[in-house]
Amino acid sequence: MQHKDANLPQTAASGAGADASSSSRRFRERFKQVVASSLYHSGLLRLAQPLEGTHELTSVEGSRLPRLRRFAGSKFGILCYHRVGTEGVPLFSRLEPRVFEAQMRYIKKHYRVVPLGQMCRELHEERPVAPTLAVTFDDGYRDLYRYAFPVLQKYGIPATIYLIGRCMETGEAPWYDRIFAALKAAPVTTLDVEMETPRSFVLSSPAARAKAACEIVCYLRTIPDARRRKWCAAFESRVAPLESDLSDRMLDWERVRTMHRDGVSFGAHTMTHPAVSRLDAAALENELGLSKRVLENGLDAPVEDFAYPFGKPDDCSPAAEEFLGRSGYRSAATTSEGHNAAGTNPCRLRRLQIGDSTAMSSFAFTVSRMLLEAMPISPAGISSSPSQQALQVRAESGRGAL
Repeated sequence: MQHKDANLPQTAASGAGADASSSSRRFRERFKQVVASSLYHSGLLRLAQPLEGTHELTSVEGSRLPRLRRFAGSKFGILCYHRVGTEGVPLFSRLEPRVFEAQMRYIKKHYRVVPLGQMCRELHEERPVAPTLAVTFDDGYRDLYRYAFPVLQKYGIPATIYLIGRCMETGEAPWYDRIFAALKAAPVTTLDVEMETPRSFVLSSPAARAKAACEIVCYLRTIPDARRRKWCAAFESRVAPLESDLSDRMLDWERVRTMHRDGVSFGAHTMTHPAVSRLDAAALENELGLSKRVLENGLDAPVEDFAYPFGKPDDCSPAAEEFLGRSGYRSAATTSEGHNAAGTNPCRLRRLQIGDSTAMSSFAFTVSRMLLEAMPISPAGISSSPSQQALQVRAESGRGAL
């Protein structure tokens, strides 16, 4: 897993079909790595970078090769990280600090990097600018303060961290981390659980335990949140995580305020990290509204940006978009891949999720591909509803921006 959003599979497979699918994915990933390395080390990727702002690659029906066409406008990419570090939760993500520093050094050298608030204004204004990036982090893990914050300061890179309200109030790790920690610590080699159908997991290795946790979390994000809470409580009564794996893993107010004073901005990531598409109206108020107020009280500053937990299309909802607009949010970020440009829905901003790869060639290639590939045309990418218009007005005013 790159991290919980990027790598939680949408469906679970098993048996020979799963093995074949896994083998095919590994082949495709290895092929992309070879292509990325060749382009990067040959210098061809650097030669292609001037095209990122002026052209785009589009698919051609009946052809495996894309077509390069001119692009009029500005492109904005948002990088999505979760943690920087290798110890403790999240158990599914490992990004070495030295790799993160190399990535920040790279984007500082090759791209225009701005605060998220400025990006929102420029998206609305539609004025021409060079290809632009913003840096974001989801969840608020404490190793961001130890490892990421000094790097951001060193290179003068602005960033936004999306915080989970309850984690800030209690210091507890999120529910999905508790499931991964429970599977890691389970003193059994098999585990039977009730999901859509009864499921039996063989916990024969750390990889098998991580895979089981991944499948469970994927299932839980598809059911109503009230059912998810009950399921988690019953599960922990059977399989309890080790608190030593979970303690002191989240940012606290002292560290958040220190980072905020030095220019890091903060956004809301709900109170408890549910899939917002599974929430009723009352729960939306608690998760989206209360989290905003908790963070604003703690920071003594406006909180105008939001990130959807998990962030795929099925995890978002029109009801959430309407609530975000009424509540004074300026933007909402997804984990749907791609860049943003004029006409992008401000409450469905696309982001590029950064994984654990240590290869600079893969990172450089992925960022370049994000900017070069044409945006998908879908209703979710067009701003038209009253709530979306309200978000655009907020972006234009720029209140609370760095």
